[in-house]
Amino acid sequence: MATSQAVRTGLPTGTGTPRRPARRSSDPDAPTIQLRTAIAPPAATSTPARAPLKASRATATKPRRSTTTTVAVLVPAHNEEEGIAATVEGLLGQEIPEWLEISGIVVVANNCTDRTAEIARRYPVTVLEMEHNPDKKAGALNRGWRVAAQDAEFVLTMDADTVLLPDTVAAMASELRSNVVLGAVCARYWATPGKGLAWRLQRLEYARYDDLRDLRGWRVSVASGAAAMYRGAALAAAAKARTAGEPWDGSSLIEDYALTLELKALGWRVAAARHAHVYTTPPDTFRALWTQRLRWGRGGMDECLKRGWSTSTRKDIFAYGLFGFSVFFRVLFLTMLALMIIYAVPFRYALIGLIPLAVMWLERVTSMWRLPGRSFTDVALVAIVLVEDFYGFFLEWCAVVAAWRCLNARRQAW
Repeated sequence: MATSQAVRTGLPTGTGTPRRPARRSSDPDAPTIQLRTAIAPPAATSTPARAPLKASRATATKPRRSTTTTVAVLVPAHNEEEGIAATVEGLLGQEIPEWLEISGIVVVANNCTDRTAEIARRYPVTVLEMEHNPDKKAGALNRGWRVAAQDAEFVLTMDADTVLLPDTVAAMASELRSNVVLGAVCARYWATPGKGLAWRLQRLEYARYDDLRDLRGWRVSVASGAAAMYRGAALAAAAKARTAGEPWDGSSLIEDYALTLELKALGWRVAAARHAHVYTTPPDTFRALWTQRLRWGRGGMDECLKRGWSTSTRKDIFAYGLFGFSVFFRVLFLTMLALMIIYAVPFRYALIGLIPLAVMWLERVTSMWRLPGRSFTDVALVAIVLVEDFYGFFLEWCAVVAAWRCLNARRQAW
């Protein structure tokens, strides 16, 4: 028997030569499929045919060995007709070891007005449609969990614009199996191929954040919604702790962070799976990036204010405090610099003052150098320094505006 296969299910295997499941859409109007499949190439081994998961539960007629770990996959999707095919193909192309079984893949079409559900139905997956879902992504995840994931040992959730590498599911499940105190793990995410200054700066930012996770021993403040795998018992405990009886908080702007804090409060630990990699699509314009970061900043502050100082929030609250001091001293420095220019105060430079700048530049260069597929433009952006500094100002201003709206209780939309 082969040690791995593209997708294993609890369904009985038919006689004769196994058939590969449909892994490529026949839709001629989905040009992004080829691009993203090139990022996450499908496995070359043959796979048995796979039947769609019923809406009520995973179908399993074959006796399951006690050593087999089951994973249910939930993919909430809102108007993702351009990327849902590549996302599903990445899941169907997973290299699954003998000890692991994907019990079902559920795509939850959340308030969609495009062809997301239609395209997803061309694959052997379950598709649930929610036409009037006020809780958005959290509501879609809760619906999928209730329908098809409550009995799974592990539950993988991922964005519909994310593509897994072929060994991602196995790497995340292995991490959870090896550490019983882990309630969730998230994948290391990278930016999908793109173009434009906004994309390139986010690509460098993702690489730098990955280095930070490494320095922290793969401890994370949030199990990123791009791709996170949860222990079924941890989700059940989180659901029991909430009045609504569901793991994800529909009132939160960032449901992945809210669930992470809930798991930490219940005694679970959260980490990054160091061998699991995914590619996700970042906002392609600064306007879209501004909206995203406002929601992230406001949502994080809301959750900390809601829960107060506790073992699950104290590190994040302390980080917000350090950020406040950083912004204050940056504004103070710029004010002093402006006054010196206005009043013609002579400048005096000391070489020792260049040491922090040199350290910062070196850190950026080392992060960029480990960036997959780096180009001359990436090297130039880091070498110039000023472009990334202005990007840093942009992100800090997003956070300041988010804090202002949070303190003034102004509503922040998605």
